[in-house]
Amino acid sequence: MMRLKTLNTAGIFALASTLFTACTDVNHAGVLTETESGTTIASIVIDGKGNPVASAKVSLLSTDHVAARMEPIKTATTDENGKYSIDSISAGDYALQISNTEHTQSAYQTLTVEDNKTDLQTVTIPEAKLEENASLELKLSAYELDLGDTLCITGTLNCIAVQNKDVKAGTVTLDEIPPMEFTKITLIKTSDEDTDSLTQDVLWDFAPGEKLKVSETQIPVIVSQEDMTTAKYWINKTELDSMIVPVSFKTSIKNPVLLDDNGDTLALYKVENDPSNSKYLTVIPKIDVGTYTFTVAPSESAIQPMQIHKAFSETTPGMSIIKNESWKAFGSILGISFWITKDSLTSAKDSIYLDTRQDESDVAFSIKVGQKPNQLCAEIYKKTSEGEDDTLNHYTLKDSSCQEVLDGERHHYSIFIQSHHVVIAIDGRITDTKDFSDQFQSIPPITLGNHILENFVIYTLGEDITQTSESWNKLHAWLSAYYALQK
Repeated sequence: MMRLKTLNTAGIFALASTLFTACTDVNHAGVLTETESGTTIASIVIDGKGNPVASAKVSLLSTDHVAARMEPIKTATTDENGKYSIDSISAGDYALQISNTEHTQSAYQTLTVEDNKTDLQTVTIPEAKLEENASLELKLSAYELDLGDTLCITGTLNCIAVQNKDVKAGTVTLDEIPPMEFTKITLIKTSDEDTDSLTQDVLWDFAPGEKLKVSETQIPVIVSQEDMTTAKYWINKTELDSMIVPVSFKTSIKNPVLLDDNGDTLALYKVENDPSNSKYLTVIPKIDVGTYTFTVAPSESAIQPMQIHKAFSETTPGMSIIKNESWKAFGSILGISFWITKDSLTSAKDSIYLDTRQDESDVAFSIKVGQKPNQLCAEIYKKTSEGEDDTLNHYTLKDSSCQEVLDGERHHYSIFIQSHHVVIAIDGRITDTKDFSDQFQSIPPITLGNHILENFVIYTLGEDITQTSESWNKLHAWLSAYYALQK
């Protein structure tokens, strides 16, 4: 069986109840079958007015096709009625790139042929609509391209080799690009000794008839309708204040940040274990669907960009944040921050803001209202025994840290735990830093109380920020800078 998919891997890392790696817009519009001799597909190509396009060239490609090194798997030409067919297609992931005879309009479709052998048949897939070609203007410095190097949009017929005129201009232009969103490119580097290739992640959204300009300092940030809808679903809200969005670019700047048209700064969060050294996350306050352009600029701060593994927007009362595979990266290091304003909740149950006293945790903590109604206290617990029915745990309070922040004003609360050390910052100012007797081996699941916590964020930091010695100055400086960014 074959499904036609429209891939959209730009993705949104939403401030939601999970941090998505990517989002895919799947369109189950066509169904094909495969026999032992392969699947036959048939369709029609139309123009913007719905008229059939004769003599259009249809190329069947692999999703990792590199035009500088590969030929199309199969090709076909539409008849006078705009129809075409391609037979003997084996199971796998493919793309169809289609263009008219004048090479002024094109279309791009992705499809998957699944290994499901039935009787031989030809099945029609959705029609392809030709639109005006897009183009790309790329600064050579963005990917350190030089004379003889080649850039290809992976999975397409679009490649260009850098020539002398491009080196002089400092830019290269690639034309006849199908209006589509692409997420990978292939860079073929040619030196005196050998040739090397590298697959690079990108977020390039080509609009019909428009030129996408990519440089070392200008990058697009894409917010799609699909991911906006998904984010709202996960946090059960109709409106979002902000979203975490992935961006991908190469830069020689040591501490990059993003600047919008108003000169406001957006922090970048470096993705670790990234071979391409080009992946970041940023929190974008603009929540309308669309593509935004930002300037990459150096940060005056000496603090390296942090990494967020999970993030949330406003919480819902009683929300349970369950530990899963992605939590393994946290280990015994956890940061939590949120904005709070004192509300009218007064019962014992309502006094808890968040709690980790779950049945699998030897060491736990909670954040709750203290003995004084204006206090918010972080309390560390040690599990001392099992309940009589072996289902409930009994915890002993081992340490606490209280801050008088429930005064009716809006405050930013941040707590950072590493193994047996805790740091608390209120409005960017360190109010407590101490060691406690018991050590967290891993971060337990979190249950939230009946309070609304604004911009609730869970994060971890790299070793360049966290320390195991008696000096925690770098972490303190980071928490202060983080608060400044949150404002």
